[in-house]
Amino acid sequence: MVFILAMARASVVPAAATGQLVLDTVHGRSLEKSLTEESPDRTVAIYLPPSYAESPGRRYPVLYLLHGIGATHEDWMSPDASEGWGSIPALMDEAIAEHRVAEFIIVAPNEMTRGGGSWYTNSEVIGAWEDFTTVDLVEYVDAHYRTLPKAASRGIAGHSMGGYGAIMLGMKHPDVFQVVYGISSALLGFAENTDLSEENLGFARAGAATPETLNPREDAMAASILCVAQAFSPDPQRPPFLVDLPYELREGRLQKAPECYSRWQSKMPLYVAPTYEKGLRELRGLRFDAGRYDQYTHIPPTNRAFSQLLTDMGIPHTFEEYNGDHRDRLWGGEGRLATEVLPWFSRVLSLE
Repeated sequence: MVFILAMARASVVPAAATGQLVLDTVHGRSLEKSLTEESPDRTVAIYLPPSYAESPGRRYPVLYLLHGIGATHEDWMSPDASEGWGSIPALMDEAIAEHRVAEFIIVAPNEMTRGGGSWYTNSEVIGAWEDFTTVDLVEYVDAHYRTLPKAASRGIAGHSMGGYGAIMLGMKHPDVFQVVYGISSALLGFAENTDLSEENLGFARAGAATPETLNPREDAMAASILCVAQAFSPDPQRPPFLVDLPYELREGRLQKAPECYSRWQSKMPLYVAPTYEKGLRELRGLRFDAGRYDQYTHIPPTNRAFSQLLTDMGIPHTFEEYNGDHRDRLWGGEGRLATEVLPWFSRVLSLE
């Protein structure tokens, strides 16, 4: 079922220059057998640029936009820019009208899970979300919308968990996406003396939690750790959350659980980039950023370390560390989405 919402922005952009927001449903064959019984039918919000309805013979590049943990497609695509953090359709309409970006389609899937998020990876517990994103979703969009169905005309970007997903899927699947932007990307690697180390007592609380005692609103850190573990270190034989954790409480303090720690590393760009060197070299563009004062303290140092690794490997990329936190610089006409992210895709995507 498809719903189309007209993007009313008459006070800023003439009505004829507004795009459409389509709410579609994509059935994910890859998600049919999750142990956590995730729905395989996923809402997908799709922004169609202003000329789409008027130019039936024209095809468009596509940007796949991935949300963060605890979020959905609505974080990006709310049709009311006064709600939440903003609206990608509103930013696109304005930028297109002012000739700051070319017209392209934007696709935002809902990959929220019962535990808080898919991490865009394959898991025997929560389902094959990497396959859903790179196969089921892309095939559906190419079949039902007038896309340019080639990797050079597909970009992928995301914020936090979504930035992680964009970078991982980009390096692993350059035959699908060739333009990649990670915004405040989380979990690129471990980092000592941050929230992604044995200093974080959230790992101990996650290890002791039960479904009855865990309240994500009161302990978002423990809930987030369990969410990551369902994606990175699933263990169907370990109820109630079906996970192993990379740090365990032993002898009164948190210590590494070596086998699980290695499993998490096998999902992190900082450690697997050399394995996907060929894919990284095939990208048309790779860019990522981080706010220097990000509340998730592992993000700035791991993004810096990832940039240094890519430099050492001779992989072309752009990394920027800016004066901001996890998301305070994203939205608005002067925010980084409008001034950096969307214009960059307009320049780097193949438009024909």
